[in-house]
Order: sequence, then C-alpha cells, then structure tokens
Amino acid sequence: MMRRMSSSFRTACAATLVLAWCSTVMMIQVVNGQDDLFGLHGSGTTNPSKCFWILMNQIEDQSRLPLKLSYRAVGSSTGVKEFAGADNAYAPYNDFGAGDIPVPQEVYDNINADTDNGGPLLHFPFALGAISIFHSIPGVPSGTGGLNMTSCLIAKIFKRGITEWDDPEILDMNPSLQDYLPSDNYPINIAHRRKGSSSTASVTKYLAVSCPAEWPDNEENVGSTISWPPAGEHVLECEGSGGMTACIRDNEGTIGYIDSGHGHSENLVEIELENAAGTVLSSKEAAKENGIASAADNTALPSELTASFATVDYLNKDGEFTWPIVAMTYVYVRQDITHIDNPVEQGLLKAW
Repeated sequence: MMRRMSSSFRTACAATLVLAWCSTVMMIQVVNGQDDLFGLHGSGTTNPSKCFWILMNQIEDQSRLPLKLSYRAVGSSTGVKEFAGADNAYAPYNDFGAGDIPVPQEVYDNINADTDNGGPLLHFPFALGAISIFHSIPGVPSGTGGLNMTSCLIAKIFKRGITEWDDPEILDMNPSLQDYLPSDNYPINIAHRRKGSSSTASVTKYLAVSCPAEWPDNEENVGSTISWPPAGEHVLECEGSGGMTACIRDNEGTIGYIDSGHGHSENLVEIELENAAGTVLSSKEAAKENGIASAADNTALPSELTASFATVDYLNKDGEFTWPIVAMTYVYVRQDITHIDNPVEQGLLKAW
C-alpha cells in the first residue's frame, strides 16, 4: 500500500524537529545528577548539516547533563555506508544516518536481516530540496535571457556527445548565446562529483527518467557513482559540494550540478530547465510557485516507515511549475536501539 505526502504531513515533518528538541531537554533533565558524558553521533548529507548543528548546540546548552552531540557532513553515500556497517558485521558506526537518497534495496535487506544490531531500518523523510545545473560561461546572465536546457541536451553534454557551447542543438534553444561566447567552437567542460554523491544519484536518475534515449537506466549510467567520460582537460572530477562549486566557478565554460541553495549562495549561474509540462524555469521560479513541494504531492510513499523507500523518487514529476530534480532528505534509524548500551543515550536518540 502506498500513500501520497500531503501538505499537512510536510508541516508535521518540520514540527518534528522542534518537538524533538523539547523532548530531548525534558529527557535529559530527569537524569540530572549523573556525571557521565552522554553522546549522540550521526553522519551523512551536507544539506541539513547547519540545521542539525544548531539544534545540537541548543540541546547541549539547555541540558543539565554533559552532552556531546555531533554530525559529520560527509555526504549521503558515506552516511549510508557508516549507518549500514557492512564491513562491521552490519553494526553501525553512527547512531543515525542522513541522506538525500533512500537506502538502496540491497543495503535495506541486509540491515533488516540483522537482528543483532537493531534492524529493521526506519526512513524518516523530513525535508525537500532542489538540485540544479549551473554553468560558468562568461557574461551569460541568470534568469530571463540566460541559458535554457532540456534533459536530453544535458545528457548529451555529460556524455560528451556535445562538446562545444555553439553546437547547433544548444543554439537552437538559445539563439542569443552566440553573442556571449568568447570564441567559435568554445569548449564545454563538464564537472562531476568524484566520490559517491546523492546529487549524482538524483541527476543521473533524472536524466534516465526524462531522456532514456540518450541516458539509459542502467548501473553504468545511474547511481551515486557512475561511469563518467575519462577525466581530462574538459572533464573535471570534484570533491564534495565545495569542490563542485570551485570546479564550476574557477573554470570558465563549465557545467555541473549541485543542490540549488548551495549554488545560489555561491552566486553560481543556474541553467533554466524544461520540466515535464514543457515549462522552462529556474529552481527559484519553481519555488515561488510551490514547485518544489509539488514534486512530493505527485509522489507515492510507503505506508510504513519500516518499508523500503528504495524506489521512491521526486524526479520529473507533473505540474506546470514543478521543478524536475527534487530530492527528499531522510534520517535513517534502526527500530531496535538496544545495541546502544546506555539507556540515556537510547532516550537521546529517540528524542532526536
């Protein structure tokens, strides 16, 4: 059985963070007088890290007990890996994980089969975010008059089927682009994440969903790590979100992908994408029209948090103003937390 995410559910997800903080303060106060240092440790996606750190600092400040709460922003793939603990007999290296992708089916099955370390796995969806394609062609503005693309054009560029910005297929959709290019046959640099990344997983799945003829849906093309064209002068491997920002910003004529908020905060120039309804828009324009949340309105979710979310995505959904590349951030927790020895730390995780 599947259900759709309503606006009230999204509001409840946001309210959960506040309730968790209040519950945590109440929980840690009832054991006042203990001298032990109690800890809670998570790792995963960078997107909610600032929110997590603020909440953790507030919890530590309000506590009457010595607490150490930490969250390592190491990326979704690493967060899943550390949470799964596949090389540690499926004992997790963290108390909770977080990622902008659901746990893959094979990992989900292995965690659920492990009764010694707290299976089954719970997915807690709590935040939606947009992922965008950015570029660094000198002088090209953002927004109206800027660069427009379809998913098939993006696919051809990332596969190196199109290697120059004045390619006829690009100019056909952007006739004024020629006026901005520094030279004829101006080369395209593509930037991609070097290690496993949820943004890579979302972008490559989006290309497979929206343009399968150019980007077939298979293990070579879709996932947190894929087979990119060989690295070289015009194919840049970038480390983390900061590295992707530098790759795009510091190499003129580059195209790459990153979560929208990060890219805009770094003043990168966004490419406007054609969505499933044929509307060409930016993520900012989509957000003004509720086009990020509308991706969730058109997405079916499992009816139980213990179910697999492996096939859930928010990509290329219908709607006039719906942004085509949307990701949900999840917190991963094991249902049975008795593998955490200290009962106070068990309570701290429940409150979180």
